[in-house]
Amino acid sequence: MEYGLRLLRAGKLPADPRDICPLQWREDLPPGTLRALYFGTEFCEDLLPATVEAESFCRLARESKIEAVLMTPIATPRGLRRVDRLLAELQRRGYAPTVSFNDWGILGLLRKSYPRLKRKAGRLINRSNRDPRLAHEAPPPSALTQDRGDRLRSLLLCLGVSGVETDPDLEGSYLKSEISTLQRVLHLPYVFAATGRNCLIKAESMDAEDSFSKGLGKSCPALCRERCLPVKRSDTRVPLWRAGNTLFYEVSEDWAAVHLSRCDRIVLHERPMP
Repeated sequence: MEYGLRLLRAGKLPADPRDICPLQWREDLPPGTLRALYFGTEFCEDLLPATVEAESFCRLARESKIEAVLMTPIATPRGLRRVDRLLAELQRRGYAPTVSFNDWGILGLLRKSYPRLKRKAGRLINRSNRDPRLAHEAPPPSALTQDRGDRLRSLLLCLGVSGVETDPDLEGSYLKSEISTLQRVLHLPYVFAATGRNCLIKAESMDAEDSFSKGLGKSCPALCRERCLPVKRSDTRVPLWRAGNTLFYEVSEDWAAVHLSRCDRIVLHERPMP
């Protein structure tokens, strides 16, 4: 098995990638070699890294002789322009990161302006069910035979995509073995349950009348970079965390195990990050 790491900051990499996980995960995950360093944002264009930060991750990956993967979010036209400027500047400085896209507009940008950059479909492209309220009630994914991903994977291959990424969903077939030449990437241990444009942490820093609809277009102080808040709900026993505009939960080892035999790379997240 090969591994990727999603870290909050560019710093010293662990000798064993599993060392960033809680103990129970270290015991259940197979041994493997670190092959990639993930950075950027999947869920919020306000958190796209500045060039200096992105370069620090690219430099660390180059020095460690592993792949640098820039994660990009669902984007507005303003977000597309930011991604464009970031990629142009990284290329000017001699870096060519793989780009994990979660927005079809960003895929279009890559095909038009950056055809030489390797591209992968991020985990938001997989629209399968991730509802934490069903995690202990649904049948095991191995019992589900319906596959909703065949046509999507065929489209991605036609568009020059080299890999598909997902977290453990409740259907279990997105990373099926007949996935052809697409690299299969599994993100652990935090599953996104829901995401949206409004951000409660951003709203905290604004006046009440500007906190939601009027505040969507305002700049964000990115307080969620340093904050991950536990959330309790009466309709699920699964521990939840809010990180920025996204709600996460930690998948069980049993659910993850169904997907392990179907993936080529595991990306381990230091903590829930938007």
